[in-house]
Amino acid sequence: MSSALPQLNQLFGLQGRTAVVTGAATGIGRATAQLFAAAGATVAALDINIDKAEEFASEVRAQGGRAIAVRMDQGDPAAVAAAFARVDQELPKIDVLLNCAAIYPRCNFETVTPDFLDRMYAINFRGVFQCTQEAVKRMKVHGGGSIINISSVTSLKAGIYDNVQYAMTKAALNALTQSIALEYAEHNIRVNAILPGGVATEAAAASVQVGDPVRGPFMQPGRVPLGSRSADPNEIASACLYLASGASSFVTGQLIAVDGGFLVS
Repeated sequence: MSSALPQLNQLFGLQGRTAVVTGAATGIGRATAQLFAAAGATVAALDINIDKAEEFASEVRAQGGRAIAVRMDQGDPAAVAAAFARVDQELPKIDVLLNCAAIYPRCNFETVTPDFLDRMYAINFRGVFQCTQEAVKRMKVHGGGSIINISSVTSLKAGIYDNVQYAMTKAALNALTQSIALEYAEHNIRVNAILPGGVATEAAAASVQVGDPVRGPFMQPGRVPLGSRSADPNEIASACLYLASGASSFVTGQLIAVDGGFLVS
């Protein structure tokens, strides 16, 4: 049994690698950043909530790891460019990019305004597009890397009402994932997406207003085969670690659902 441990560490460990995680202050981003750090990665936590990002980085450093926090408003192109320039100053390279930052306020389709739609697009797609551009430029120089996008099962199968605009941005993210995976495979840059179902995060809870329950097929009893519950953020983080590590060295262009079986129900 002991002889297998070095091999497991080689497959799933991130020693010597640098991971940039957007939306690292809370939720899936925070859980994944913590797991990456535990696996040996140096982590750059990018988030508009700099206090929470600094809290994460301090915890990692207190445990003997290495992490930095960088404030970034993903909806602001200048802020994204500045954040990656700051990463360049602090860290030697980027091996892994996790695009997790997103917003998902629900809104009835008939009342969606242009400003609302533009803000959703700016953060959930244009900002991810720009972060991916920044990472690709750097990964090409250093021999490759892994880019992981947090999409959603709603990009493939309508499940929640008053959620059209969010599903649209995530469907666009799927197309970005597969197009960039194909185009940059020759540079050893792998690009994949995780498609979570419901996840128990603070942001998800905040999106549900009093007197405005979430409705739709996803909420119907029995539609999630593995049980009528939301995933824990750590269950999504585990899939991200697989895609960041050497265990997935021949995996690219994939849309991997972590949804309790909703897509097949």
